[in-house]
Amino acid sequence: MLEDIVLIIASLGIIFASFRLWVEKDRKRMVYARLHIVGVIDIACIVIMLVFKQYLLALTYFILVPFAAHAIANADYHDELKTKGV
Repeated sequence: MLEDIVLIIASLGIIFASFRLWVEKDRKRMVYARLHIVGVIDIACIVIMLVFKQYLLALTYFILVPFAAHAIANADYHDELKTKGV
C-alpha cells in the first residue's frame, strides 16, 4: 500500500515537471531552468527505483546524473563565452 502511494506521488511529480518543461518559453538562461526541471524528474525517478527495490540502478543514476547536468551547463556556459567573443 505504501509503495503504491509513493509510486503515485512520484509519477505525478514526473508528469507535472514534464508539463512545465514542455510549456516553458525560451528566454535567456533557459538551459539552467530546464536543468532544474529535469532534476525534479530525476529525483522522482530515483524514488521510483528505490520503491521497486532497484538499489544499484538508483545509486548509479544518483551518481551519474549530476555529472551529466554539470556537463550540459558547462557546455552552455562556454558556448555563451564564445558567442560574446571572450
